[in-house]
Amino acid sequence: MRRIVAVMCVLAMPVVCTAQAGAKFPPDTLTNVKVIPHATPVINVIGTMRNFTSYLGVRCQYCHVGNEGQPLNQFDFVSDEKRTKVVAREMMLMVQEINRRLDTLPVGMGAKLQVTCNTCHRGTTRPVPLATLIVDAGTAAGADSAVRAYRGLRERYYGRDAYDFGEGSLNTAAFRLGGAKKFDEAFAVLKLNEELYPNSSGMSVFRGNISLMKADTVAAEAAFREAVKRDPNNQEAKGRLQAIGKQP
Repeated sequence: MRRIVAVMCVLAMPVVCTAQAGAKFPPDTLTNVKVIPHATPVINVIGTMRNFTSYLGVRCQYCHVGNEGQPLNQFDFVSDEKRTKVVAREMMLMVQEINRRLDTLPVGMGAKLQVTCNTCHRGTTRPVPLATLIVDAGTAAGADSAVRAYRGLRERYYGRDAYDFGEGSLNTAAFRLGGAKKFDEAFAVLKLNEELYPNSSGMSVFRGNISLMKADTVAAEAAFREAVKRDPNNQEAKGRLQAIGKQP
């Protein structure tokens, strides 16, 4: 069976405990480890911790008791006080189970597949699609909040694997907001996407579909016609026009 032990791949942050507050760092032996084998060399564990911080975009204090900039020998790595550390252990076990199951796939399907914390997190602590974050922001605090959330995430993460900043993410977010009758938020998100992809025919289809959700057939017709103008072969837009009694 392929070995993906907790030392090298997990879905969470630093989990093992390697020192007590005021103790030697690095320690000679591991203390209070519950997932990583106790006999694992300390240097390997430290390397794993560095992987965790990279995969989630965090620092040691995210899971362990201590403060940013504080010497590591003053951290209380033994403590299980923080919920994130407790959750991380469960995530480690989950990853081990996933990788065991990958080995049961028919020959070839699971070949060389390995799940790690980076498989989902990709530099973030909350591994959810970009569209979900934008919908959450728009639903909770309105259109301006949704736009600010997107711009902030794009500024911080663009060019990395964390989020998909392609056209589809905002289109999806807008459609979900429209489905929740958050029309101002939906159109604000589409307007933002229009700035990034000004010639998109597909985006105009989304605008038309959301307009239909709002029962605004005039705006829907205009959007679908714009979609056809941008791409004369857009069959979805043509079909939508016919469905509302308009000729493409």
